[in-house]
Amino acid sequence: MTIAARQTERVTRVFLLADQEAARGADARVRTVHLLVGLAREERDRGGGVLDALDLDGVRAEAAIRYRRGDRRHGRRPYTPGAVAALDAAVRVADESADPTLGVRHLLVAVLADDAEDASQVLHALDVDVDRLRAEARRELAADTSPRPYAAAALVMPQLDRILDALGRIDRRLVTLETREA
Repeated sequence: MTIAARQTERVTRVFLLADQEAARGADARVRTVHLLVGLAREERDRGGGVLDALDLDGVRAEAAIRYRRGDRRHGRRPYTPGAVAALDAAVRVADESADPTLGVRHLLVAVLADDAEDASQVLHALDVDVDRLRAEARRELAADTSPRPYAAAALVMPQLDRILDALGRIDRRLVTLETREA
């Protein structure tokens, strides 16, 4: 299943905000730092969260110093390999949570996961405790009690598929027998 099929509306908005941040910083590509700022902006619009205390202007300024490329083109920007890896990691975090959707918490945990990536490097440069942020994000994800209607079904889906296949074969045999008798 693709990321697009699993992502929530909020994650879609984060992707758009990240692209805006890349454009604002004249960067040719979307980096994990842009995803981080997109997540922070989305959180603030929704009433806050783990990234409330984050100084967005400081993050933007540090990212501009490190990554400015002078590209103000319009349209979708490609993602850096690190940002793509963060998206893949977010899918794994959602899978580990048995969550059928990809939410902002999964993405935040993934964006903060790799200290070698630009989001963590920028936060370290600003003396932000990335380990604390990472732990808070994981805690919030674990505390999420919203219903996951398909989580329990994921364990039995392969068995259900086999049962449905067997029932289909039985039905075809019955039809064959009925046509022979008629």
